[in-house]
Amino acid sequence: MKNKKFAAVPLLIAIALSLFGFVYAHWSDYVKIEGTAHMGSLTLAFDPTEFLDCIDIEEVTGDKDIGSCDIYYNLTSYIYDEHTGKYGYKILVFNITNAYPQYEVHFTTVTIHNIGTIPIIISDFIVSDPTGELRWKWEVPPPTSPAKGFFWKDFDGDGVYDLGEEIMNVLIKNFVGEQLEPCEAKKGEVDIDFKQPAEECHTYHFEIEIKGVQWNKYVP
Repeated sequence: MKNKKFAAVPLLIAIALSLFGFVYAHWSDYVKIEGTAHMGSLTLAFDPTEFLDCIDIEEVTGDKDIGSCDIYYNLTSYIYDEHTGKYGYKILVFNITNAYPQYEVHFTTVTIHNIGTIPIIISDFIVSDPTGELRWKWEVPPPTSPAKGFFWKDFDGDGVYDLGEEIMNVLIKNFVGEQLEPCEAKKGEVDIDFKQPAEECHTYHFEIEIKGVQWNKYVP
């Protein structure tokens, strides 16, 4: 009888501990995965190492020197890619002075540069007048190269292009559909010629935006 009484003690103690919320301890351990993803860069710029030049029709024909052209980088558009350590400019400026009907300018050193780490395909051109005075119409749209179109002015105010409203033709050679590997540059050309309806003592503005997408997202 005495032995049976003492044998029951551990069981009673266990029951009492469970009532007060005590549990038996157990061993545990873990391992952990830590990850870091360094993203690449998609950076398109005009190549600052390119010698900029333009040629007008007067230089070609030897005619009297009336008009002139200039091409330069907008220094406020400077861009630097920290992945590659390369730099460039986002804006290239064309300046044409004393233009007249049949005056032609050839901007021969338009060079774009992939200064990032991801391949880029040139996907499109967006051509516009930031002032809204002129409108744009493609004749031969990209991806055909050379792509060709013209700016026109709605002289009669009907909102529709009419024959004879052309102000200047624009021809864009190369670029669209071409792939630029990291650190690769491509050279193209932009030609402009003025039509008879271009107005005297007037200033026209235009913008040509060259768009690029990552290599695996290009849709011709």
